Amino acid sequence: MPLSSKQKKQFMQWLKEHNVSSTCPACGSTEGWGVHDSIITGLDVDLKKKKAAPSQAGFFMMVCKNCMHVMFFAAAPIVGRNP
Repeated sequence: MPLSSKQKKQFMQWLKEHNVSSTCPACGSTEGWGVHDSIITGLDVDLKKKKAAPSQAGFFMMVCKNCMHVMFFAAAPIVGRNP
């Protein structure tokens, strides 16, 4: 599901309020970050039962424009929902 403009604004404001550096920790680039267009989810895997189910956790994803290093941020606390 694509991010709404409200969610994008909340995320960008949260990054600013938390002094998240715009410098890539992997390559040192200051070229900037691309924000993935949706909230990423994963799978909860039960190894004993050999089953996977969609996770309730969601993440904002940013990608360094220079080296493609990826950073994830938990979406629920940022958009005002407890995980």
